[in-house]
Amino acid sequence: MRINTITCQHVYNYGATLQAFALQEFLERWGHNVEIIDFRLPSHTRYELFTPYPKGRAYELVCKYPLLRYIITPYKNRRMLKTWGRKRNFDKFDKEYLHLSPRTYRSLQELQQENFDADLLIAGSDQIWNTDMENGNNGAYFLDFGPSSIKRISYAASFGISEIKEDEKKEFVKQQLRKFNSISVREKTGLNILHNLGFEGCQVVDPVFLLSKKDWIESLKLQEKDGDYIFLYDFTHDDHRISKLSKDLAQKERLKILSLNDFSHVPYADIQIDNAGPIEFVQLLSNAKYVISNSFHATAFSIIFDKKFATFPLLTQKNPSRMTDLMNANNMMERFMPSDVGAVCEDMNEDTNYQKYIDESCLFLQRSINSSINK
Repeated sequence: MRINTITCQHVYNYGATLQAFALQEFLERWGHNVEIIDFRLPSHTRYELFTPYPKGRAYELVCKYPLLRYIITPYKNRRMLKTWGRKRNFDKFDKEYLHLSPRTYRSLQELQQENFDADLLIAGSDQIWNTDMENGNNGAYFLDFGPSSIKRISYAASFGISEIKEDEKKEFVKQQLRKFNSISVREKTGLNILHNLGFEGCQVVDPVFLLSKKDWIESLKLQEKDGDYIFLYDFTHDDHRISKLSKDLAQKERLKILSLNDFSHVPYADIQIDNAGPIEFVQLLSNAKYVISNSFHATAFSIIFDKKFATFPLLTQKNPSRMTDLMNANNMMERFMPSDVGAVCEDMNEDTNYQKYIDESCLFLQRSINSSINK
């Protein structure tokens, strides 16, 4: 079967890239021909040096004097230049591991002008339907393109919020969802949103869980070895809760703190990694003694690789439902925002029904694909 997927894979984010790969890899192991539609919104231009910032004085100057973009935007993005090696490793991963469409699309209109020759379109995963972001307000992530004869489903789509408050956005989402043959979301809160809009859905696991530990090791050619360090991934680089727990754990266990950096150094870390791509992310995490992060996918990979870990919601995150849903499903809430190192050092809880959720997610995909074949 020919399957096209669309997601936010080109945002230089570890989780976004790895979940896109995981769904592609899983479907191809079932024998399907998978192509990821290379769709990029204006907000996905992090490493494009000469893209001016929207609005504001800098934007006005660049519009008036175009040549200033070669001075203003590199200056505004100067912190990004420190992690240019990170970009290279992401781009290398995209080229070698992601089966992207030959054409890059930058607008919904470009997608609508394309005659997609596919048997199934899949929207997902990650926060593609978050209406507080650009993603959730664009019809591209609701598969508003291609011939109407093509079957459409979502897999592990995330709203990333607990509710859609604006009536206009509710109506937009409701209208977009009508074209779907089956809908699956990643969080329970997503099911609630669907229900409030008059739709039924299925809760499934994030695509990274569709591949086992063994699958990840084989697919990415990972080296299995023990590292004497704490893997730290503070997405914002300034979380005081993570700082305290990391330093306390490092002192107790006599370990170094290895920080995987997104845009700047973490001052209390012993080892600074600025150039890690998706493979390095999984490799460093899988070899660590402990993992401390405020990242959903760092938490997910900690579970996959049986790592002792602690997870915090982002300081600015009002609704950490995607974190708590994941932790609750694995009976690991003691590792969510722990106040001391005791919970981190405990052995991993084996009392979990998470394999059941994985099996149900596989069944959802199998039924959706079979339905497409028999349409």
